[in-house]
Amino acid sequence: MKGRFMIVAALLSAACNPVVDNLETYGLNCKAKEISVLPDTLERSYSVTFNSRGQAVERITYNEDGEVRYREISYFDKKGRLSEIQGINGENETEIRYEYEWDGRFVRECRMYGMNNDELHRWVHKNDGRHIVHTTYFSEGEENYVTTKSYKGSSYIEVSYAPDGSELGRADIDFLTDSKPTKIDGAGIYVEIDYNEKGLPVRSLNTILDSAGEMEWTPDLEVHPERFYFYEYDDRGNWTKRTERIHPDSTAFAVITRRIVY
Repeated sequence: MKGRFMIVAALLSAACNPVVDNLETYGLNCKAKEISVLPDTLERSYSVTFNSRGQAVERITYNEDGEVRYREISYFDKKGRLSEIQGINGENETEIRYEYEWDGRFVRECRMYGMNNDELHRWVHKNDGRHIVHTTYFSEGEENYVTTKSYKGSSYIEVSYAPDGSELGRADIDFLTDSKPTKIDGAGIYVEIDYNEKGLPVRSLNTILDSAGEMEWTPDLEVHPERFYFYEYDDRGNWTKRTERIHPDSTAFAVITRRIVY
């Protein structure tokens, strides 16, 4: 239960810990104008448009028939920091909206609003000048939990507490960067991820990684807990095809292709 809580908490907070340089998020080693991603997995096709800073300004997800399913539009302040994200459905209705406030280079507060402009979620962060080390999460205005992170080198211990101070979950996490964990070890969860010299995942244990490196879980991991990822690159060194296998020498389990416009 505690392990599951840590996963849910991580997924909830992901949108409110934005990576300013989205090149890393999408595994790009140089600036691009647009990428189009075509998976043959459960992941849906999508395209991302970038600004001159390399930040994603629009992400469009498509249905199987090619119609727009969902759009995310990002807005930035004069310092290039993310200020707002709007999530718009296929009927052109704004379903959700995120607002961000900053403390230097760190997000100080993030709020998520629903269709009626009611606040649904809020995260309040504190930092130590190097990392976000304390987060208080509110659900519909009520404090839900607090998470602390104690860093040491390329690892940290993350502990989550209920409002009454009781511990909800604890995990030891090693990382390549803050957004790229290499090991997560907590109650009910153990994950490993290996990366190549380009920072792209090449192996995962007890999780599957989507085209943007986000962790996912599917029932077949109970039978085949490992995944291996192989890449083909264009002449600028960015990947254009990723093949997923359950063993290094097995046939392709899933294939993702992408087109990059520079």
